[in-house]
Amino acid sequence: MKVNGLVFVLGLTISAVLTQHPNGGQMTRSEYEQRVQAENEKHGWGEGALKPGQQAPDFELKQLRSGETVRLSALAGREPVALVFGTYTCPIFRGQFRAINDLAAMYKDKVEFVLIYVREAHPSDALPVEENVEQGITLPDPATIEDKQSHALTCIRDLNIRFTTVVDEMDNKVEQAYSAWPTRLYLVGRDGKVAWKSKPGPKGFIAAELAVAIENELER
Repeated sequence: MKVNGLVFVLGLTISAVLTQHPNGGQMTRSEYEQRVQAENEKHGWGEGALKPGQQAPDFELKQLRSGETVRLSALAGREPVALVFGTYTCPIFRGQFRAINDLAAMYKDKVEFVLIYVREAHPSDALPVEENVEQGITLPDPATIEDKQSHALTCIRDLNIRFTTVVDEMDNKVEQAYSAWPTRLYLVGRDGKVAWKSKPGPKGFIAAELAVAIENELER
């Protein structure tokens, strides 16, 4: 690993420790993790069957701002692709996103970053947390794809996301293929295979670990 990359990763590790805090108020960290586990067991998600070395499930989704089609296989054929799954209502997702933005800027000519906006982690009408209410983040479960796109636009505006953002369809097909609810990180190699995947979210959503995976992939 290059020295400058290592220093950057160490900085992200410190940031990750500081931002991986419990959800307060209406639901404790333990209660939330139990809820996530129940959802994952219900739908067969969680760790998921997809493993490093396997072909990454291809997808075609429309870019949020331009409406252009984004196809994973077309991107991965040029350079590694970092897939960032999440939603604005996840406090841990928000807490890590400054580091994610920094990573995208650092590797902008070497790695393609794509945010895939999935189902809300904490919709205000189903699974609220006080931290969101205190910050004025009260997004309900989207009833239509237009609602979901609107939530995603709020997310990229408020978090100043500077890379490609797509929105999963209402059938949540891409989210399920990657076992990506409520948050998850993947790195897809130039060969279109999964080079690395994070542990399940929310605890597994750590920018520093993605940074290490990117350095390892680029040094291959």
